[in-house]
Amino acid sequence: MTASRAPEAVVERVAEMLLHHIGLRPDPTLRGRLHRAIRDEMGHHAQDPTAYLDRLAAGGDVLQGLLNRITVQETAFFRHPEHFDVLTREVLPTLPRPVKIWSAGCANGQEAYSLAMLLAEHDIAGRVIATDVSTTALRRAAAAHYLTRELSGLSPRRIASHLRRTADGWQICPAVRDRVTVLRHNLLDPLPAEVQSCQVIFCRNVLIYLSPDHVRAFLDRVAGTFPPATPLFLGAAETIWQVSDRFAAVPVGDTFIYRQAIAGPARSKSRPQGSVLGSNGRRTSEPSSAPRRMPVTRQQKDPEPPRRPRTIGEPSVEPELPMPTHQLAKIAHEAIAAGDFNTAVVAFRKCAYLEPDDPVAHLQLGLALEAAGDQPSAQRAYAVARHLLRADSALDAATFEGYATAELASWLDLKQGRNA
Repeated sequence: MTASRAPEAVVERVAEMLLHHIGLRPDPTLRGRLHRAIRDEMGHHAQDPTAYLDRLAAGGDVLQGLLNRITVQETAFFRHPEHFDVLTREVLPTLPRPVKIWSAGCANGQEAYSLAMLLAEHDIAGRVIATDVSTTALRRAAAAHYLTRELSGLSPRRIASHLRRTADGWQICPAVRDRVTVLRHNLLDPLPAEVQSCQVIFCRNVLIYLSPDHVRAFLDRVAGTFPPATPLFLGAAETIWQVSDRFAAVPVGDTFIYRQAIAGPARSKSRPQGSVLGSNGRRTSEPSSAPRRMPVTRQQKDPEPPRRPRTIGEPSVEPELPMPTHQLAKIAHEAIAAGDFNTAVVAFRKCAYLEPDDPVAHLQLGLALEAAGDQPSAQRAYAVARHLLRADSALDAATFEGYATAELASWLDLKQGRNA
């Protein structure tokens, strides 16, 4: 074993255990993180690989310690604000009081407290059930204490209204904190009784870590437990069309929510996996080999091109203007939902033509081509995306709403057969 890596055989065995216990997809992009987590846990318990694997297989605190290290707890207050806008405008007014919201995979609690703040601001009786598999994350969520750098997403008004300064950070005020109940829950387990009466489900940026089979099983449990009208909010970088047809994307404002689409047992999905954009230009599906997060396009709304003045004698008929990319993205999403991958390819080709220097536009074209079964063309689109990503040194995390460009580059290398 080197100073930075665990033995490969140990990593393979642990990956199998994590797939079994929490459904963690054995994604090559998570390999380095898994190596480090195992190395640190073996050092913490002062055990050699054989002894560590034996204790890990027995479960208990050793397994929980690894789960605490390997699960990703990156989140923020009011992340993907369009979801909170839709919740406020379209969903909360329709719900009987008291309102009960499930924040599944709550991480360190910022999402749960964002939801609780909304309830408090609109004087709505209700509470939030926050669940996660990581006990470390749940302790932080229960403490409701955050550092200044963790307050991104909160306006000065909300900070003044809902938080109090402490010696080393900020504390959520009791009026908001008391609305949140924290529970440990593994999404592979039966749904806790406390969440089964929730009227809204936030499960964002969680399912992208799970294997397709485990995602399908979880969605089956949700569909079998909650009323059909229960809104399900997923992350802006994920969707579920490739693994389950129990839910359908419903466009609302500038985003999508999911509601149950059919009754009865789920049907297996045989469509190829790919990625499309929602009507707001955001990517709404995750291929099986993608990293845990994927970027969105840099331009949400395309301004209409200015129309030049008409000269004397020129026909009065205006030339047809290019369709904005967010409208093309909406067409692509609807085509994917209908299984019409060729139409999606045409729409994404137009997006790439309109934004030839945007690596994300070419990435999305590649994913659509792959979904349509045109692997050679998909590879060419991925190659263009990777070249643009390398050439554009000005790209930073803000370009992709905080998603690391290095992560995107690594995933594109993987798609092209590099670093396998």
